[in-house]
Amino acid sequence: MDISFISSSDDLSAIVQVLNVSHGTVARDFGFTRQNNPTNNAFIDESTLRTQLLKGIDLYAISTNGQLIGCIAIEKSAREIDGFYIEKVSVVPEFRNQGVGVKLMDFAVTKIKESGGKSVSVALIDSNTKLKKWYSAQGFKETETKDFEHLPFRVCFMNKQL
Repeated sequence: MDISFISSSDDLSAIVQVLNVSHGTVARDFGFTRQNNPTNNAFIDESTLRTQLLKGIDLYAISTNGQLIGCIAIEKSAREIDGFYIEKVSVVPEFRNQGVGVKLMDFAVTKIKESGGKSVSVALIDSNTKLKKWYSAQGFKETETKDFEHLPFRVCFMNKQL
């Protein structure tokens, strides 16, 4: 498996497809639509992703045998001097439960450490107990939950000290 950096000048169509398909399963499971959760990655388009890349998220794609199978994004915290966020953790359904997500997380944590990061945070659907367990198994601890007016779910924040 190869991990590569995705630039804002790249053709983003394949990575958008990975995001849409990967997050589409969660959207279906939790009843999200473009109307009730328009910022969900299940509904992201190339223009929105390009804007996010230009604003400073670093996006990496993982592929096997030339096929794009997942991605992960890293963002530097604007509030914490040595804090980072991991976002857009995505693995297409047919490659799940094969260690791809853990490989992406390990890669991101290594990149964050190399950048001087001391902590990393993730945000997820609070009622997604399967995903919470997955992050917990990688050393993340729940720090808070919060409701946002624009989201149809409670957000769980988890953090890992590096």
